Amino acid sequence: MRMNRKKQRGKHAVISCIRMPQLRCTRVSESGILRRVALALCACLLFTAVFVGCGTEASDEPVDPNKLQVMASFYTMYDFAQKIGGEHVQVTCMVPSGTEPHDWEPSTKDITRMEQADVFIYNGAGMEHWVSDVLAGLSNKKLISVEASQGVSLLRSAEEEDGHDHEAVHADEDEEDSHDHGTAHADEDGHDHADEEDAAVSNAAAHEDDAADHTVVAAPDGHDGHEHGEYDPHVWLDPMNAKQEMQNICEAFSEADPEHRADYQANYEKWEKQLDELDKTYQTTLENLSERNIVVAHEAYGYLCRRYNLTQVSIEGMSPDSEPDPGRMADIIDFVRANNVRAIFFEELSGSRTAETVAAETGVKLLTLSPLEGLSDRQEETGGDYFSVMEENLQQLTEALR
Repeated sequence: MRMNRKKQRGKHAVISCIRMPQLRCTRVSESGILRRVALALCACLLFTAVFVGCGTEASDEPVDPNKLQVMASFYTMYDFAQKIGGEHVQVTCMVPSGTEPHDWEPSTKDITRMEQADVFIYNGAGMEHWVSDVLAGLSNKKLISVEASQGVSLLRSAEEEDGHDHEAVHADEDEEDSHDHGTAHADEDGHDHADEEDAAVSNAAAHEDDAADHTVVAAPDGHDGHEHGEYDPHVWLDPMNAKQEMQNICEAFSEADPEHRADYQANYEKWEKQLDELDKTYQTTLENLSERNIVVAHEAYGYLCRRYNLTQVSIEGMSPDSEPDPGRMADIIDFVRANNVRAIFFEELSGSRTAETVAAETGVKLLTLSPLEGLSDRQEETGGDYFSVMEENLQQLTEALR
């Protein structure tokens, strides 16, 4: 009986062992299928994130033959192009996400993609130092190349004007060559600049060398491309300049794709209204704040300051990679202490070492202020764009100046 029971138990045990693995096998199979499906979906999402939009290897993005192929030099140009082009364009951002664009240069893959593009959009004003050489070497005769900042009155770099010795740090802070803050908001655009003609560069024959091989779309009051450092290229931080850039992009798309001209114009008019609203919000928010000085790590905010009657004091030069000398650092620290400065602004993409040094010496807080040369990881994760980042900037300015 004991043997029989043992055999019986053994028989049941064998049956259990046979059945249980079958059940387990079925479950593993189902979970394996689910896992494979999940991995496939993740791969698709990763493919989309890596190969579509800003921050891609330009030549790896699958080309949609039914859309206008557009190359944009860096994030803001990409964002403006997407907004104006809508469903009719496929835009590739050349500068990868998280990369500071000032010293970036295109790869062979980028240039190969430019050979296949219909439109190339760049900011100009010295932002992309590589453009002239690249355009001169292209064989793509149909390419429409548009310098988006055409028609904007440029500001000379403070580095170029006075050897990086900014007027606000010294007693004669009202002696600024490029614009007059004291009469801000006097004209239709909300400001009057007595010296703006000196800062503006007007050249109706812009890019004559390129025009022989490529169609160049330019506004009537165009300007030449300039070496980086001569002019401040960050024109888009003034919403009225952003409006001009979007208009230039709209004209380029309309020329390249006349069939959808009405759609491009409708998109432009939509964003034009939003830029007007953004400008109004900035003016009403900032005009009553008592403090007018902003201390920034990177000299990128001249147009924003000109528009809204603020004074920019920068620790570094036009390029975020430039290093201030000890004398400059001492001047900045003295200025912060003497002028009730409550915050030092730094940029998420380029770090905060020098700003942290000044903040530590003076006891003021650090705040972020974006020049919109690219999006931070945080901004990308939350679906940020030009408008949301400009709204963030306004919040930060308000906190520092109130």
